Amino acid sequence: MKKDPVNNKPDSASTGSWREFFYFIKNAGMSWGWIVITIIVTMVYYLTCTRLPGSTAALFSGTLTRNAIMDVVINYSSLLVAMALVSTVSLIAEARTVRSVRRIMWKRMMCIRSDYYDEHNAGELLSAVTIDTQTSVTMLIQLIVTTPGLILYLSRALPLINGFSPKLMWSVLILIPFYILYAFLMGRWQYKIGRRIQVRIGGLTGYLTDRIRNLTMIKTFVTEREEEEKGVAASKELYRANVDYSYVNSVIVAYTILAEVLGIVIAVIWGCYLLRNGEIDMQSWLTFFLFVPTINTVLRQLTNIWSNLKDVQGRAARLGGLMQAPLEDLNESADVNIPDGDICFENVSFAYREGAPVLKNISFTLPRGKVTAVVGLSGSGKTTILRLLEKLYTPQSGRITVGGVPLEELNLCSWRDRLSYVNQDAEMFSGTVREAMAYGIRREVGEEYLRQAAHISGIEKFISESEEGYETELAIWGSTMSGGQRQRLIIARELLRDADTLLLDEATSALDPETALAISDTFFCGFGGKTVVAVTHELGFITQADRIIVISNGTVNAEGTHSELMEKCDIYRRLVEEQSYQEVFAK
Repeated sequence: MKKDPVNNKPDSASTGSWREFFYFIKNAGMSWGWIVITIIVTMVYYLTCTRLPGSTAALFSGTLTRNAIMDVVINYSSLLVAMALVSTVSLIAEARTVRSVRRIMWKRMMCIRSDYYDEHNAGELLSAVTIDTQTSVTMLIQLIVTTPGLILYLSRALPLINGFSPKLMWSVLILIPFYILYAFLMGRWQYKIGRRIQVRIGGLTGYLTDRIRNLTMIKTFVTEREEEEKGVAASKELYRANVDYSYVNSVIVAYTILAEVLGIVIAVIWGCYLLRNGEIDMQSWLTFFLFVPTINTVLRQLTNIWSNLKDVQGRAARLGGLMQAPLEDLNESADVNIPDGDICFENVSFAYREGAPVLKNISFTLPRGKVTAVVGLSGSGKTTILRLLEKLYTPQSGRITVGGVPLEELNLCSWRDRLSYVNQDAEMFSGTVREAMAYGIRREVGEEYLRQAAHISGIEKFISESEEGYETELAIWGSTMSGGQRQRLIIARELLRDADTLLLDEATSALDPETALAISDTFFCGFGGKTVVAVTHELGFITQADRIIVISNGTVNAEGTHSELMEKCDIYRRLVEEQSYQEVFAK
């Protein structure tokens, strides 16, 4: 199977199902009111089209009465008005539906379980919200609004032609089998190419997003040339998919022109034959002649519905799949009041993506209002403990309780409101210093609280030295700040958040020893009385902890204070004796 040059994954362009397609339609929040209006206006347009050949043929045949001329003027004026209305209302229907679908998709992406993102590229999902939505909705609405009008046109035009002569009608219908054959042969081809284009666009979007975010790393490792080649390869795959799609469209256009020309030639020759034999009169023949091009176009569009529908199916498949992604259980019916008390892990086991267990039947208690440090070698499962506490993941077995109440029985939003989280990446969005400090805080934050948090966290100096103060614009991801400045800004945010429980994930590991020690002291001074759970290698912080849990290979190896563990835990003692820790204790 062909692989994606960016993600090195099998090309899934041919996958998808009608189930995903219909699920998308059902849950996309289509603007059905405007769609119905568009259908009605489109049907009026096609009804007007059926009146034009007769009134025009009357003039061509020499009927220059006032009524005949007014009939032509009224019909053509109605046609122009109907065309303008169709264009306007269809654009409104498309725009409103695209807006609705994007809102639904974005809302869903915010609520999807974290393990779904472990298996799907976030950049590709982003392209689903932007590009896939626009193309899929536009094509789908065009199919929905035009099909009834096409059927209505044929239901009115064919009886009129049959009234002139049944032989005329059969000359029009002779090419229908060719259109039907073409539609079924081209349908799957169009589906595959349409789906492939969306997959390639998603892959390229994901690749570029990831690389732009890590542009500094690319420059540091001097891998610009390699990344450029990968980006070019991804662009080339998208180019090839677009070329294939253009090729398909070229075949469609050529076949369509051939069929319509054949249809017109056959109909005209046959009509002339009937006219010469006296089976129809001149006005009937002129009316028929004016009907033929539009009827051929309508027949082609009707027989194209299947192939176009397959194309839309390919484009909408990923949207339908994303709409069915597993959501977090917010447990909104649960009491929003979170119980006080200790946090307990009771025989908890967990593994990522059905892999080897990361945590194996672990049990321990995180005392309320105390500082608990979690230490261990890399890969022992320390960070996973924090992810389970945040309920980003759910244990495969065992349970986590808060004040004796299982975590899954708590209102998820209320529980997360009780948590503050600081990691070594110091995550933030672009914006002003004020916006970064107040992010996620739902109450109004006054200047006094901002200054107090800035002072305690140590970011006050950076703010005062900035020309715009709290209105200073920060670069994306805070890239223009030092690691210590970003970390202090995050600490200020969490101080303002004033949550009951603070989770620290190697919050000082990316900092120099002096800055790390200062920030560690800030945690103890600024978050006194809070429940603190710290995954850290900073033993200068650990020695101040009320309790230390040693994790080894996904199990609890030992618990106790620093002095107790130095006596009874070999793993902990070896950690302390490592050079990086000796530097701390030598101070």
